[in-house]
Amino acid sequence: MESTLMKRLWFIAILAACATACVEGNNPVQLLSALPRDPKSCDRGDIALTRGTLNFNAGTGYYITFSLFSPLTSEQDQTSPAGFYAEEVVYSYETRNPKVTLTEESQPIYFVVPAGAEPDDSWIELNLIGTEARKKLEASVPAAPESMTLLSTVKIKGKLPSGKKVETNEVTYPIELTRARGCDANFMPVLADPENAPCGYPGQDSFFDTFACVPVQGG
Repeated sequence: MESTLMKRLWFIAILAACATACVEGNNPVQLLSALPRDPKSCDRGDIALTRGTLNFNAGTGYYITFSLFSPLTSEQDQTSPAGFYAEEVVYSYETRNPKVTLTEESQPIYFVVPAGAEPDDSWIELNLIGTEARKKLEASVPAAPESMTLLSTVKIKGKLPSGKKVETNEVTYPIELTRARGCDANFMPVLADPENAPCGYPGQDSFFDTFACVPVQGG
């Protein structure tokens, strides 16, 4: 009986050690729901968007927030309450109708996710169209009513307080791109009602064509 009990205890201990190691090595921070900012309050919105829409004549970036979850616990690293230090966001892409070859690119960033972060309290906003992709899409996005689909895949690389290099899960988000109403030469799109929607983005989603055109400074 004693031998059987000891074997069970050892087995439980091995499982616990394995669980800790697996959590540290397998996405210590996870990107979850895609939520747009509330354009009025500038806080994260309440309703997830399953896909985005962008008028490339009014805006060439697409901004969305992702909820953050960390399965790490502070007991796993007593040296710091931080669980994850973000260092780089990595982009890769696929397009449909037409097919455009877009290379992987990255951008240095910095933020800290505490161990045990919950998605209700933790989030990050990202622009899903990197600089190099934006340059190539300039010549590819069709005029309305035609459109194309951009599948933007992002992940964030960083490190734990111990210095171990880790990364988040990958998230692929679809964005429908087209060229609808824009501004004339020497004019630029701005929010039509910035006081009531300071955190809206011209050309994106509900601001697809609800924007004003103002002269470019020095234009």
